[in-house]
Amino acid sequence: MCENTEKCSIANLKLLEHYLADAIAPKLHMNEDFMINILTTIDSYAIQAGIEEISNIIQSYSFILRYIFYVDREFATINEEITYIEKYWKLLSYRDQHINLILKIPKELKDFQILRLSLFPLVENCIYHGFKNGIDENCYIEIKACILQSNLIIEIKDNGFGIPAEISNHIFTEMEESITSSTLRNKKSGNGIMNVHNRIRLAYGKNYGLKINTKEKLGTIIGMKLPIY
Repeated sequence: MCENTEKCSIANLKLLEHYLADAIAPKLHMNEDFMINILTTIDSYAIQAGIEEISNIIQSYSFILRYIFYVDREFATINEEITYIEKYWKLLSYRDQHINLILKIPKELKDFQILRLSLFPLVENCIYHGFKNGIDENCYIEIKACILQSNLIIEIKDNGFGIPAEISNHIFTEMEESITSSTLRNKKSGNGIMNVHNRIRLAYGKNYGLKINTKEKLGTIIGMKLPIY
C-alpha cells in the first residue's frame, strides 16, 4: 500500500511539473511579445521627439531579441550572424566599449549556412575574457572566412589578453573527449566555446568543430571548421 502511494505521489508530482511547464510557457511567450511591443512603442516616441540615438539603441536591441526569440530554425546564413553581431556592436559603442570590429567575409560566402548563434558566443568570449584587463583604441576583433580544402573555415581573432594556460589546457582536454560526456558537463559550466564546439560536432560529426590558438598577453584565434553547406 505504501509503495503504491509512493508511486502515485511521484506520478502526481511529474504531472504537476508538466502542467506547471504548460502554464509558464504562454507567459514566457507573452513576455517576449510584451518586451518587443514596449521597445517598439519607445522607439516611436523617440522618433517623434527627434532623439535619433535612443531610436538607434532601441532598434538594435529589438533586432537582437527578435533574432533570439523568433527565428525558429537551427541554421542561419553567415550574413545573418554577422548582422546580429553588428547590432550588438552598436550597443557596445553606446556603453563606451570601443573595440574595433574587422570583417573579412568574401561576398560569395555570405549566404553559406552555419549553425545559428554559433559566431556570437565566440565573439562574446573575446570581449569579456580577452579584454578583461581593459579596452583601448588598439583593441580589435577580426572575423574572416574562406574555403580551405573543401571546408568552410571561419576565424575569430583578437589581440587581447589571451586564455591563461590552466584554462586553455582544460578546454583542449574537453574538446578531445566524447560529445556526450563533455556536453552534459558543459550544461553546468556555461562555457560558450565548448557549447559551440559540441553543437558543431553533433550537427556535422567529429571531423568538424573548433580549434584554439592562444598565447597569454598576445591574443587568441578561434578557428571554426565546417562542411560547405
